[in-house]
Amino acid sequence: MELKNFEDLTLADRFIFFKVMQDPDLCKQLLEIILGIEIEHIEYVEGEKNIEVSYRGKSIRLDVYVRDDEGTVYNVEMQAAATSHLSKRSRYYQSMIDLEQLGKGAKYARLGKSFVIFICLSDIFHKGRHIYTFENRCIEDMRLTLDDGTKKIFLNPHSDMDDITPELANFLKYLANGVAVDDFTERLVKAVETAKRNPRLMVEYMSYYADLDDIEMEHEEALEQERKKGLEQGREEGLAVLVTTLKSILPDFESVYNAVVKNEKYADRTRDEIKKYY
Repeated sequence: MELKNFEDLTLADRFIFFKVMQDPDLCKQLLEIILGIEIEHIEYVEGEKNIEVSYRGKSIRLDVYVRDDEGTVYNVEMQAAATSHLSKRSRYYQSMIDLEQLGKGAKYARLGKSFVIFICLSDIFHKGRHIYTFENRCIEDMRLTLDDGTKKIFLNPHSDMDDITPELANFLKYLANGVAVDDFTERLVKAVETAKRNPRLMVEYMSYYADLDDIEMEHEEALEQERKKGLEQGREEGLAVLVTTLKSILPDFESVYNAVVKNEKYADRTRDEIKKYY
């Protein structure tokens, strides 16, 4: 992973965004601006939240993971780099958040509302909008919502459409060009500058991306081990089927053994290994 110079980081960089959003007032105000709602209070579920299902499942690291006083969960992700399958990633994040909220044996009614928000630097849907909000609706009657309490939102700073509030437009403009135009974006500028003057954060920034590389490498290694295990299991199952089939049409074990080892795939098998399936 190519590392950007620490002094060149902006709010559009994931590390700085994560650090700045540790200020609860800034985080709460950003959520209010994006969603057009008032939030009484937020609390951090964790700093940067890691959710893991099992070593075989794909873990996720969430940038901002907070809960308000009514139990609604908000996940905000800074997506500076263009990437594919962001829609499916939002689906996966939503499912992992639900899994995290609902303990074993808990009733589904305990699932609170949740928002997954991706702040992008490009228009991933190519429809010219600043904001794309998705919720589950009935295809046959679009007025009917599933009312499952979930929404997924994608933001795009590059649009000429008049589809958002002035406050959200100012934030997206600041994100795109770094120019503060109101009180909130000026506070963001100061927060970014303060973070970048902190020498401790520079060291943390270096280790942060080293950890990301390590996590990705460990995950890839685990997947490779599972792939090899699956291939070997499939090979054994194939041998069992072959031996059983040959046994039904050949007169004795010796004939079966000779037929099996003529197959390049099983040429290295011993008599005892083949007899196990015979």
